[in-house]
Amino acid sequence: MTTKRQIKDLVQPLLERNADLVLVGHQRVWLRDVGSVGRMIRIDRTSRAHCCIVDWRIPIFFMPEAYSWECLGRCHDRLFRSKSSGGGQGWYWSDPTMAADFVTRVEADVIPLLRPLDTVRKRLDFVRTRPQFQGYLASTWHLIAAIAAGDLDAARAIWAKTDGWYRPGRIMDEPYHQLEYDRLCLIDEPLMADDRAGLAALLHRWEAENIVGSPLEPYWVAERFPLEDG
Repeated sequence: MTTKRQIKDLVQPLLERNADLVLVGHQRVWLRDVGSVGRMIRIDRTSRAHCCIVDWRIPIFFMPEAYSWECLGRCHDRLFRSKSSGGGQGWYWSDPTMAADFVTRVEADVIPLLRPLDTVRKRLDFVRTRPQFQGYLASTWHLIAAIAAGDLDAARAIWAKTDGWYRPGRIMDEPYHQLEYDRLCLIDEPLMADDRAGLAALLHRWEAENIVGSPLEPYWVAERFPLEDG
C-alpha cells in the first residue's frame, strides 16, 4: 500500500525546489497562497499496493455542495510518466526512476499550467472554458461559477430553469442534500435583485464554512470575487 512516508519522500524534492508549494495532509500539494479557488497536485493510492496515481485539480471552495473541502469542484487531469519511461499511467514505487520523473513531470506539465492562474478570475475562466478537464458538472455548479464571475445575466438564465424548485422549507431525504438545498434557497432574492454584495456575502460564508477548521485553513486567504469588482 502507498504510505504517508512514501508520499512525503516523493514530494520533498519538489517542495525544496518550489517555495510556493506546500504539502497539506499526506496526499496533496497546494500552490500558495491557497485562495477561494485552489490549485492542487494529488498523489493517490490505487487498488494496487505497488503504485499510485498523480493528478492535478482546481477545487472551488465556495460551492454549496456539502463535499469535503478537498473535493469541491471537478476540474482535473491525470499526470502520466515521461515517454522515456514508457509513458504508462502507473507510478510504480519499485521503479528507481519514478521519484525524479515525478519532479520533472510536475515542473514541466502542471506548475506552468497552474502557477499563472494567480487570480480568482483566471482560475474561474480556466475551469469554465475547458470542458476537456471537467467531469460531470451540474447546473448548480455553473450557476455559482457564473455568480462568482459576475456574469449575473447568465446566472439568472440558469436559475430560471430550476423553475422554483429551491423554496425554503422543503425537506430533503438526507442531511447531505439538505445543506446544499438550504444554501441554494438563499440565492433567489439577491440574484433577482442584482444584489452583488449580498451574493458575495453568501459565497464568502460558504467558503469559510468549508475551509475553517480544515487542515487547509492555515494556508487559506479569502479573495475578492470578480462579482465584487463590478
